[in-house]
Amino acid sequence: MHEVGRRARRPGDILGVALALLGALTAGCARPPARDPGKAELLRQIREAYLFDVDVSGLEPLSVPEIVARLDPDTRLVEMRRMSLDFIRGFEPEGSVVAVRELGGGHGYLRLLFFGRRTLEDVRKALNGFAPSLCALTIDLRDNAGGSFEPALRLAEVFLPPGAPLAIYEGREGRALLYATGTAASRQERLTIAINARTASSAELFAGVLQWHRRAELVGSPTAGKRTVQRAVRLDQGHLLFLTTGRFLAPDGVPFGVNGVTPDRDYEGDDAVNLMAPCADTKPTEP
Repeated sequence: MHEVGRRARRPGDILGVALALLGALTAGCARPPARDPGKAELLRQIREAYLFDVDVSGLEPLSVPEIVARLDPDTRLVEMRRMSLDFIRGFEPEGSVVAVRELGGGHGYLRLLFFGRRTLEDVRKALNGFAPSLCALTIDLRDNAGGSFEPALRLAEVFLPPGAPLAIYEGREGRALLYATGTAASRQERLTIAINARTASSAELFAGVLQWHRRAELVGSPTAGKRTVQRAVRLDQGHLLFLTTGRFLAPDGVPFGVNGVTPDRDYEGDDAVNLMAPCADTKPTEP
């Protein structure tokens, strides 16, 4: 039997083996980069629901605020310092109709502060409270920042005949033309709608629909130009994202104004009587 020769290991060799083994163990225990759940949710929402086409891979190296800054102006990130009752209730205060006045001679005035779940009910109640019936009505939307789009369209139906086209909704999946579905006869008051630069969102939609049908005269100054729809997404415990998921167009596919809805008549005063057109010719005309 041949004897196997052995070579004694030098101290340097032993140290090299030990360092290599230590490096392997350390690499095996290394943690992967921390994953940001909020950022992952933001990117998922952009892929699945965002209205506009973007290169999501180009956004991945960015932080959440940097990503939001690359999106459209109406998409925004809101910091939530604590959970509030407003968040639980859907951010909606009570009472969208904040002023109702009878001006004599069959003229009435009401002011809408926002569009919410009870807006249609509140407006119907206010209109039914006028006695005698009105021949002319001013709806004041100045400083109305909007709210829910569905109540705005349902209120427009009150002044339009059944089957009238309301607006085109454009989302990620395409376009859909929305029609008035009410069965009751439309109200016939001559309408004047007051608007200004702080009239926005669903308030612009309501005014734009009635102007498109030539059902109302708009007075004041051009509106804010925000007619997109946002989805509220909670990214984490401290941030809420309002992501643009759709927008409204006129029934002919054209935006309701390029940079906002333009009034038919400029007006800068506060006298509600001067806002109104006379009661003559209350029958709506076709667009």
